[in-house]
Amino acid sequence: MTLIVDALNRIARKCSVAAPSSWVTATTQTHVEIRDDFLVEAVDEITKRVDWPAPVSASTTVTGDGSAEYDLPADFRRLQFGDAAVYETTSTRRFGVNVPSDGAWTHLLTTGTGGGNRFFRIKGYDGNFSIEFYPVLASGVEVTINYVTTLWMANAAGTAGGTFSSETDVLLFPRRLIELGTIKRFREQKGLEPGPEGQEFEAWLLSEEKRLRSRGAICFSEKSDRHPMRLPVPDYIPSS
Repeated sequence: MTLIVDALNRIARKCSVAAPSSWVTATTQTHVEIRDDFLVEAVDEITKRVDWPAPVSASTTVTGDGSAEYDLPADFRRLQFGDAAVYETTSTRRFGVNVPSDGAWTHLLTTGTGGGNRFFRIKGYDGNFSIEFYPVLASGVEVTINYVTTLWMANAAGTAGGTFSSETDVLLFPRRLIELGTIKRFREQKGLEPGPEGQEFEAWLLSEEKRLRSRGAICFSEKSDRHPMRLPVPDYIPSS
């Protein structure tokens, strides 16, 4: 893994900025912008668009007690993509159906029926998110929630976190991707074109998005409008 200070030094060189004696304690405006603004903004976009593996992504389980709403972990950033982001661990093991609209949620509660589905919605803000279910979770019913965290670095002991505070902290993302995203934002803030770094950053993220949704990726909830009888039948079917 890459030290964050090494990545910041390379970013500074690419931006024609002299690196400080310490990135942790630097206070000049340009250094603070690179460290606290552009770098963090690059991390935000990278985690917004791609479901990175653990420890950037994680799972948590809530156990029903008859309530409708349950707290999510403090490091919750967003749900992972796909229908399997929320599913019942017990009982029918059905997938949760996301209801992002307040109007649709109010209508659901008003009509008082959801058929055989388990609906949910995410509420709150950074550091204080919760999940609400309809119908409410009966006592003992477990639901697994797969989400993307706010974690993007780790300290020397290997503990993941979301705040850069030591010269020995390391990145949990590919070094080059972090550098490209930070340089892109630095250039844009200075009124410059993103340049080749911006193009490479976008191409890298698009490649990761495509890879996760490619035919080679497993999906337990893929929907198809093809009728089973329309599938081709092989000329020879071996006997059992």
